[in-house]
Amino acid sequence: MTSKDCSVRWTSILGWLVILALFFSAASAQTVPQAQPAIFLRGNDSFALDMLRTAHTEFPDRNIVIAPLPVSLTFAALLDGTGDFESVKELQAAFHFDQVVTMPVGAKMILARFEKPKPYPRTAREASRLLPSGKPQELWLSAAFLYRREGSLSPDFIDRVTHDFGIPFRAVGEQTPQSEIQAGSWDPGMPLPKLTGHNDFWITSFTHLRTSWYGTAFVGSKREKHDFQLRSGKTLQADFLRSETEMYPYAHTEEFEAVVLTCQEVTILLVLPSVNSSVEQLEGAIARRPDLVEGLLVRQDGDVRLPPFHFGFETDLRTSIEAMGVHRIFTDPHTLLSMDPKRGAVLTGVAQKTEITVDENGIRADAGTVVSGVLGGIQLTKTPFHMALERPFLFLIRDRATNALLFEGAVMNPTLP
Repeated sequence: MTSKDCSVRWTSILGWLVILALFFSAASAQTVPQAQPAIFLRGNDSFALDMLRTAHTEFPDRNIVIAPLPVSLTFAALLDGTGDFESVKELQAAFHFDQVVTMPVGAKMILARFEKPKPYPRTAREASRLLPSGKPQELWLSAAFLYRREGSLSPDFIDRVTHDFGIPFRAVGEQTPQSEIQAGSWDPGMPLPKLTGHNDFWITSFTHLRTSWYGTAFVGSKREKHDFQLRSGKTLQADFLRSETEMYPYAHTEEFEAVVLTCQEVTILLVLPSVNSSVEQLEGAIARRPDLVEGLLVRQDGDVRLPPFHFGFETDLRTSIEAMGVHRIFTDPHTLLSMDPKRGAVLTGVAQKTEITVDENGIRADAGTVVSGVLGGIQLTKTPFHMALERPFLFLIRDRATNALLFEGAVMNPTLP
C-alpha cells in the first residue's frame, strides 16, 4: 500500500469518526430527558394557562379560580392506564404530556412533595413551639380512586396506577348512593363540588393551602377605599391594602404590569393588563407563551396596592377540556379498556369547587376535585414603582419549593364572593 493510499484511508476513517461523533452527540442531546419533576410541572403550566383562558370564556365577568395540578395528575394516571392510541394523542396535546415513559416518576414525586402531613403532636413542648406563630403553615394535596364493587376494575389497572402514581384505590358499596359515598370519603373541611348522574368510579383530590405573608409585606396595613374599574367600564368602591415599600420581582411593559409577592409556602404573581389591553387578551398571550411574564421580572423597589378578595368558583371542567381537544375519553369506552377489559369506561365529568382568600393575613385556598366516570418588551423604572390593581387582573400561585402552579385565576370584581 502506497503512502498516498494510506493517507486517503486515514482521511476516510477520520471523516467517519467525525460523522459518528456528531451523530451520537446530536442523538444524546435529543434523547436525554429533562429532570423530573420539572418536565411534568412544565406541562402542568402549559395546560393550566390554556385551561384558564378556555374556562374564562364561559364566565367573562365572574371571578374565577382553578386548581390545575390535581387535574393534570388525574389525567396522567388515566393516560398511564389507556392503550388507545388516538386518546393518547389527544391527552398528550391538551395536557402537554412530554416524555410519557418517565411522566409517572414526575407525578409520583409531586404527590410525595404535597403529601398531607401527619397531625402535630399535642405535647406541651410542641404547643409552646407553635404558640408564637399561631397556626402552622399548611400545604398539601391528596388523591384517591373510589369505585363500586370489589372486582369491577382490572387488577392490572389498579396495580399499574398504584405503583406508578401511588394513588390508593378503595372499593365502595355497589348499591350505596353517590351522596353517601362522597360524604363518607370527603374531608369535611374541603369544598365539595356537585356531581350529577350515576357513576361507577370517582377520582377525588383535595388541594389545601394556608400561608402567611413572608416578612412585613402587609403587616399593619389599614384598608382604604379606592375606585376599581370593572370590565364593563363601570367604577365601584372597593377595599385596598398597601404593601410596604420593598424589593419585589417586577415588570412593566406595554401589555402588562406584574409583581410577585412572597408567602411562607407559596408565591403569588399578580398581572395587571395595560389600559389598552384586557384580561382575556392577556390570558391568550400567556397561554401562547407561558414564560411571557415571569421571564421579564427584575427585583425593584416599590409598593403594591392590592384589593383583598374572597370568593368561590365551581364548575365542571369537562367543557373546557373538550374545547382543548380531548373527546374520546368522554365518549369512547375503548379509551379506558384497560380499566375494564370487557366493557371499558368513559369519564362523565371533571367537577371542581375552589375557594380562595387573599388579604392582609396571607393566602388561604382549598379545592375539591372529582373526576367521575362509568364503566362501559420591558421598560424598567429607576424610581420606586407604585402598582395599583384597580382593574381586573390575573393571579398565579406557585409552590416555593417546586414552583408547581397550584392555583390560578382572575379577579374581575373584588367585592363579589
